[in-house]
Amino acid sequence: MRILRIIKGALVTVVVLTGLVLPAFAGQLEGYGQLSGKVSGSTPGVLPTVVARNIANEVSFVVFVVNGEYSAVNLFPGDYDVTIRPAVDQLEGFTPETVRVKIEADAHAEVDFALRDVRVMQNYAGGMPYPEGTTVLPYDEIYPQGPGRDVIERVCFGCHTQHLFPYNARPSMYSGGRPPHDKAGWAATVVRMTGRMWGKSTVVNPDLLTAEDRKVLVDYLADNFGVDSEPRLVELSSEPELDLDALSKAMFVEFRFPNKPDYDPRWPWPHQVDFDLDGNAWLAHTRCCIIRIDPRTGESETFYGHGGGHGIAVDQTDGTVWYSGDVVTHLDPETGLVDHWKVDGKRIGSNTQIFDSKGDLWLSLMSDLGKWDRETNSIKYWEVPVLRSRSYGIVVDYNDVVWFADYHNGGITSFNSETEEFRHYSLVPDSDISANSIRRLGVDLSGNIWAPTWGSWGTKNAALYQLDPETGEVWEHKLGIEYSTPYAAEGDANGNVWVATDNYLSMFNQAASKFTHYPIPVRSDTVKTTIAANGGIWFQYRNAGKYDGYGGTAVVLYPDMNNLETMASYPAEWSNNYALGKYKGAPSPKVIGGDRVSPDQPQNPGAYDEWAEANDIDSGEKTVEETQEMLDVY
Repeated sequence: MRILRIIKGALVTVVVLTGLVLPAFAGQLEGYGQLSGKVSGSTPGVLPTVVARNIANEVSFVVFVVNGEYSAVNLFPGDYDVTIRPAVDQLEGFTPETVRVKIEADAHAEVDFALRDVRVMQNYAGGMPYPEGTTVLPYDEIYPQGPGRDVIERVCFGCHTQHLFPYNARPSMYSGGRPPHDKAGWAATVVRMTGRMWGKSTVVNPDLLTAEDRKVLVDYLADNFGVDSEPRLVELSSEPELDLDALSKAMFVEFRFPNKPDYDPRWPWPHQVDFDLDGNAWLAHTRCCIIRIDPRTGESETFYGHGGGHGIAVDQTDGTVWYSGDVVTHLDPETGLVDHWKVDGKRIGSNTQIFDSKGDLWLSLMSDLGKWDRETNSIKYWEVPVLRSRSYGIVVDYNDVVWFADYHNGGITSFNSETEEFRHYSLVPDSDISANSIRRLGVDLSGNIWAPTWGSWGTKNAALYQLDPETGEVWEHKLGIEYSTPYAAEGDANGNVWVATDNYLSMFNQAASKFTHYPIPVRSDTVKTTIAANGGIWFQYRNAGKYDGYGGTAVVLYPDMNNLETMASYPAEWSNNYALGKYKGAPSPKVIGGDRVSPDQPQNPGAYDEWAEANDIDSGEKTVEETQEMLDVY
């Protein structure tokens, strides 16, 4: 036993135990190191985290301090910076401390801390990192009560966060910032947002915004969020209830990948992972690249120049990788060749894709639904006859029925591939006056469909919705997190449903009808979850690395690190995300490297127009004259 360092006069003691039999840490695997310690000086309400960052490969292991103790298992051997700091989204904090320590294979390092300057701290809501010193004020001060706020909450907060309007500094940020606007700028923005966008209809229900409401809204925006208004953030006023016993078992492993602004000045961010049969995780790093990660070693390989994407799907029959965003792309990692798919001379853009048990790949084409057919090696598509659908996240259930989020109408739609019939389900109660933005879906073992509302009306109205496809019955489960914007849901092997949201991963226990919230390692909004066979919940920080400068990320939460049997991430046989596990046919045709062309006509031409006409649906598209008339009011 040897003491390595005592720093800054604080009680930070590091002890490394070598050549000794390791303690009986369940979940500890051969060839990795252990880290544990005691923490003094804490008070009720303070939640410290310990972050062990491997200096060589930028992989961090993050655990919680509960009852003055913490532990982490399966750390890669190497030199680490070990930091104690407050968990995110907290109203109490302390001064962080960092110490350098070497963690050796099959050895146990102990690092003890004493907290300094424990205090109540002001904090702001949401998952966007903002510059220090930005003014933080209560919601009612930033959004004065009145008819204008009523319109914003009823119409705008279905898609936008509470910081979009008051944070008017450059660079503007998605989804919590914007360029400055004077009254004319706000008028043009309101007219544009209530017109036809991103599809065949308006984003919001035009009946919600009368001409008088538009005028009230523009006046309110100009008065409270004008061109000279100070950038402000909404104050965090409460924390969700946390289960400390659950947190004591949890461990995050965070993989960071530096952005390259010289390669893509737009600074990409990641969206989704999938797994191959060799135990690797594949990351779709939007507009940048595709990254293969070995969770057993922290090593990674980057495939640049292929466009990145929102979604990713590994074809486990041959190891090729499909990914998409602005382009549907097929990569052969062995050869480096890439196919780009086109329709009518234009590249096909898809938000998400997933395989079914027949080996075909389903694509959400924003306004249409697509399918890559393995046998014919071509992409076909269908018009979606649903108002404000803008098909987004997509899943295939255990019966090969395709489901997708409608994004702008508070509901989801199913597609029966045998009958080619669409069926729409409304989820959000009164979705025309509250949250209406649904991004990603999940399926549980019983076949229920789950979808959270990314847009939230008010402080704690974000919810997870459960649909029974057999009966059409819908249940609402409130998250209980202030200003939350839950993005994705996914069922696990135990019947629980995991939700990715600002600053948290949240697990919904159906039997107990209760959420367990896990604060993530850094402040960020989070996107698509994918659950591996070893129980790891993979997700990404969409904005933290982008705006804090450290790059893209892939992160995995092990809810119980003591039950780990492998660090490899394989597709889970029980998961609907691994429908290819049932497919016994041929692998996909070889990637040739170049353009692939598909037919330019939908399978159901005119279906949307026929449905809209039958239901007396106005597209919302305005003529130049109509747009000018609306602007002339201001």
